[in-house]
Amino acid sequence: MLLFVLIVVPAYASEHSGTKEGDMDSSWPNFELPGDYIIGALFQLHSDARYNSDRPEAPRCINISVNGYRHLQAMSFAVEEINNSTELLPNVTLGYQAFDSCATSFNIKAALEFIMGKSTQESELCHDFKGCRPEFLAVLGPWSSDDAIVIASILQLFHIPQISYGASSDELSNKMHYSTFFRTIPSDMKQAEAMVLLIQKFGWNWIAVIASDDQYGKNGKRRVVELASERQICVAFQGLIHAPGLNRAIISMINQMILIKANVIILFAGQFYARAFFQAAVEVNVTGKVWILSESSFGVITASAILNAKTTGTFLSIGVKQGQMPGFGQFLMQSMATQSLASDQNHLISVNETESSKVSRKENCAQLCTECQYFTPASVQAVLGSLVWSISFNIYAAVYAVAHALHQLLSCHSGSCDKSRTFLQSQLLEGLKRVNFTLHNHLIYFDENGNPPMGYEIILWDTQNESSPMKMIGSYKPNPGRLIINESLIKWNSPLDSVPVSNCSRECDPGQWKKRDTFHSCCFVCIDCPAGTFEMNDECVNCSLQQWSPQKSFTCYDRAVIYLWWDSNISIALSVMASAGLLVTAGITLVFVVHLNTPVVKAAGGRLCFLMLFTLASGCCSVFLFIGEPNEVTCRVRWPLFTVSFTVCLACIFVRSFQIVCIFKMATKLPKAYDYWVKYSGQYVFVFASTSISAIDCSVWMVQEPEVTVSNYNLSQKEIFPLCTTDNNISIFLSGVLYNGLLGCLCFVFAFLGKDLPKNYNEAKCISFSMVLYIASWSGCILVIVSGFQQYLPLAQALAALTSLFGILVAYFLPKCYIILFKPQCNTTVFFQSCIQDYTKNREV
Repeated sequence: MLLFVLIVVPAYASEHSGTKEGDMDSSWPNFELPGDYIIGALFQLHSDARYNSDRPEAPRCINISVNGYRHLQAMSFAVEEINNSTELLPNVTLGYQAFDSCATSFNIKAALEFIMGKSTQESELCHDFKGCRPEFLAVLGPWSSDDAIVIASILQLFHIPQISYGASSDELSNKMHYSTFFRTIPSDMKQAEAMVLLIQKFGWNWIAVIASDDQYGKNGKRRVVELASERQICVAFQGLIHAPGLNRAIISMINQMILIKANVIILFAGQFYARAFFQAAVEVNVTGKVWILSESSFGVITASAILNAKTTGTFLSIGVKQGQMPGFGQFLMQSMATQSLASDQNHLISVNETESSKVSRKENCAQLCTECQYFTPASVQAVLGSLVWSISFNIYAAVYAVAHALHQLLSCHSGSCDKSRTFLQSQLLEGLKRVNFTLHNHLIYFDENGNPPMGYEIILWDTQNESSPMKMIGSYKPNPGRLIINESLIKWNSPLDSVPVSNCSRECDPGQWKKRDTFHSCCFVCIDCPAGTFEMNDECVNCSLQQWSPQKSFTCYDRAVIYLWWDSNISIALSVMASAGLLVTAGITLVFVVHLNTPVVKAAGGRLCFLMLFTLASGCCSVFLFIGEPNEVTCRVRWPLFTVSFTVCLACIFVRSFQIVCIFKMATKLPKAYDYWVKYSGQYVFVFASTSISAIDCSVWMVQEPEVTVSNYNLSQKEIFPLCTTDNNISIFLSGVLYNGLLGCLCFVFAFLGKDLPKNYNEAKCISFSMVLYIASWSGCILVIVSGFQQYLPLAQALAALTSLFGILVAYFLPKCYIILFKPQCNTTVFFQSCIQDYTKNREV
């Protein structure tokens, strides 16, 4: 670009060194206004340019632009206000010189005019690219981003400030490349964020993005795609409108877009591209879509062909916030009235025009607008009633920004300005960076990137209301970006006026996670979270051990803690049975104490019976420890208490059976052995030894098991079972059961050996019945452990203990109490001696 300027500027200066000041007078007078300080401007007064393919000549601007004319008048209005003000720039007048920017070549020519000005002497100073001080304070425009980038690249070489009112490309925020560029319109980065926030607002995640094939469109599309990706929005289709005239290519792109079934389409394009795109969309008969338009496409859909297509869809647009310009409407009407009155005179001038003046006009064709002089009622209405007034305010604000910077440089604080003060363009540039003022309730300043603190309006285009289609439904505010939408104002062009759906997959139900597609994250299959997990942030998260959840759950529930509650029916029944056992034991003890010296009590074991009854009572007490929530004490006490107590009882029964058999069958055969047994109290030694073995066994596992309580979470999905480690340890459990089972078997063997003894001493049936109950009940407990139903083991153990205890009470003690209480004649020494004599006689026979 520097090489271009070094070559072109001197050539341009040489070519125009002979141009007279009067040559410019032949152009349309509204293009310039003299003043102490001049502002350059570029406005698109014509929407198209016609090129001559046969001859290398400048293009011709065609098709007058209503917006461009209004933009020119907005600048003129602002300059007139400032010149009439006695506060901002007193005793100083601003002027301007404007050019039509209908073609890029005109923009470059205008840029050279801004650099060289009209002074021959100053242009000569620029031949060596030194000491060149342009006469223009600053340049307003152009509107399009592509044109602004070209002009900015030239103007920054001379430190000429440029303030665009419509160039929103984010590339222009790069101060390394465009150090003198400012703008009064937000950058496309903010516009793209507003679009993506709008999409998020209505829950859409499957969209298409169409952009024009220029800097504005491609940069905007890139930013939209980046922001959408960050917010988990899938861009299903991306397309570029390469040239507005290629209708067939646009239709082909639209057909491809339809195939992906995205109902929300973002259009980030300039007006020419947008107009061509919508004409093709109406031709293809695209229906039921939601169109989100960028601010540059603002106003394009007012074309009757699109407004009449009621089924095209819902149109939402990003629009620059409108500012207030009091008196501008009246100023426009006066300006147009003045041009209409002068139209006849201008016509006579054009008829009698000399050849030299024609050449002058041709040289300054960027300042011709013959159509601007002829205003019909329809064109007046178009200028006054157009929807794009916000750009006019941007121009208005830009002129005031230059005036405020000039106010600082000329020290206009004392009621007058020092016009004799000289300054360089770079000083004005620094002044623009510092401006900060309020213009009709709008704060105006530029940030470090030259961007204004402005947001956007969100506009609904009501295709059902052709007279007033624009309806503001919300706004976007930057830093940080936030969107405010009044949904009640939106009328959707969809069945039942409902919000259209644009999603690749339906939203998953609560309790489901998304198995995503490998290419598009918005495409997924909904899968239920398994039991024991819950859905959180699109993931199945495991519940804690204390909680549970069913399949397809979005929350966890606390597990119920299950044990033998004291107030449960089963616990009450167990308590009643254990209490009954204690009462029966106490009753039997009382009977035996009263009849201690009777033959029945002596035959039952004598004083050992009280030890047996005490251990049976202890066994009944152990049943209460199986009820309630297990804890350190109950787990360490209940199983040893029952095991050792029952061992003592069985050992006493065994000693009694052994002694009876010895007396009747072995005393005469092994007299010495029997003497040792009696002499050394063999019965007590055996009971003590048996009890010691059982106690040592229990003590060993108590030492090996430091933690005797455990919560089992695997037995049930919804419940927690607090258990003792002995309930889960089959080896600990079997060691006690099998040892007592061995004693029970010995009791049974010696009872069987004494089956032919006198019936007063024959306990075979009673002991056999007790041992069968014991073995059956504890075998049931073993089956519960092996089968995995540990949750029922405390209940099974309590029932087995009661069964074993009642088996001995009922089968061994109650018959003896019956004889003592109801058959006293059988509880005499004479009766027992007669029974022994009968046994002896029968053996001799």
